Amino acid sequence: MCVDPRSSVRARVALASAAIAVTVLACGGAPPKRESASEAPPAAKVLTASERAAWYQECRARFNDRSWDQFRACYADTVQSAHVGSGHPAAMGIEAAMAVSRGFVETFPDLKGAGQLVLVNGDAIVGIYALNGTHEGALLGPDGQAVPATGKPIGLLQAHRIRMDAMGSKVVEEEFYSDSGTIMAQLGLSPAPARPVATGEPAAPTVVLAAGTPAELSNVDRLRAQMAAYNSHDAKGVDAFNAPDLVFHDMTMAADQNAKESLAGTRDMFKAFPDAKLVPLSAWGAGSYVVVAGRFEGTNTGPMPAVGIKKPTGKPVSVRYLDIARWENGKIKEEWLFYDGTAMARQLGLLRK
Repeated sequence: MCVDPRSSVRARVALASAAIAVTVLACGGAPPKRESASEAPPAAKVLTASERAAWYQECRARFNDRSWDQFRACYADTVQSAHVGSGHPAAMGIEAAMAVSRGFVETFPDLKGAGQLVLVNGDAIVGIYALNGTHEGALLGPDGQAVPATGKPIGLLQAHRIRMDAMGSKVVEEEFYSDSGTIMAQLGLSPAPARPVATGEPAAPTVVLAAGTPAELSNVDRLRAQMAAYNSHDAKGVDAFNAPDLVFHDMTMAADQNAKESLAGTRDMFKAFPDAKLVPLSAWGAGSYVVVAGRFEGTNTGPMPAVGIKKPTGKPVSVRYLDIARWENGKIKEEWLFYDGTAMARQLGLLRK
């Protein structure tokens, strides 16, 4: 997989198997005997939610052990695979997607992803996993410039969002979300503060299947109400949905934040981007979790020293993100925000494109 030195890490995933219809032709003589209904090939099986979760984990395992033929079977022939914020165009079709995955392994030969969380709702799956590997090959940027191997390790969380086919056995669309700035800092290629290299693998990921319960749907409604408060620039209204002991994992930040720090960050964002707004593209729940894929939009007309903006750039930004929130008693107890901070920096003119 090719990796943008200022953009996200990529890794790949998907699923397995399709039914084959066989037609028998007879040449000459009496017409062939027709099969009875009991002799007809069985209909293709639609995977259940639990089977889809298992299938997803099996495909990740096939990437980890480099079983490329089995891993390839996880994809639909027409799959679209994107590394959000990377600056690279989406890989269109299975050959392109496989080439990216193999290229990534050439860059990080020992790369592995350890599952942390798997959420399933219909034909949608979102996974969070810890990505660990050693930089032994060139990193290729969107401008075609390569960064030589550093021999240093990376270790960070990456989010993966997929859409399956109707049978639940092939990936037809996928997106990867991670922060390339974290990767560059871990490799010693950026002086910016970033999370230290994360290590360790859990015994098994937490797996949650959507059930469509009233509580599940209410959490989605609450998340939408929180976004409405954000778009009204009501910082206290946003904070009202957070538990006092909130743990906020903004993956572009060097450390997690508590509720007080998260509120301060929201206020700073409103000062830096007075027209800031969140544009949700999809929102769904699974148990106590709510997943939102969306877009942050705004124009930088104010300072934000915490992220290096001392003088407003006057430039607009439009950055894709993936947010996962775990709710408890009507409040967010834990939240993960994935986007590529380097993509925003490029749009603001703080980095060359």
